[in-house]
Amino acid sequence: MKLKFWLVLVFVNLSFLGFSQEKIGDKWVDNNLTFDIVSDDIKEKGEFSFCIYDTLRGTCIQNLSTGFEVKAYDGAGNLVWEGIATGTNKSLKLPRSLPTARYITLVAFKPWVANKTSGNLIHQDKPIETKYYIK
Repeated sequence: MKLKFWLVLVFVNLSFLGFSQEKIGDKWVDNNLTFDIVSDDIKEKGEFSFCIYDTLRGTCIQNLSTGFEVKAYDGAGNLVWEGIATGTNKSLKLPRSLPTARYITLVAFKPWVANKTSGNLIHQDKPIETKYYIK
């Protein structure tokens, strides 16, 4: 009897943990996704790693990818470098180090990310983007 009570209690508690994705019509939708910079060595080596981050669950989702544009700016807000990435590799090596760069922006090309495991697209209201201040 006690085991049944605990199982019901656990199930009820788990049902209150929100899942970020929801099916709307024939599309999966999740507006809680953003880019997160996991490591940065942009000033010294021109490299950084990133992930697609679920803000609701507070974790990187490793099997999601999307193509995006990268722009680097100096302290005065002047563009010092720009490029594109497919998003399939979670690290990016720029052609050179950017010692004057103050921040980068990442903006997805499309308002969806792809689940590499299932092939499903997960849509957002607008393309995901982030502004990251370089350390």
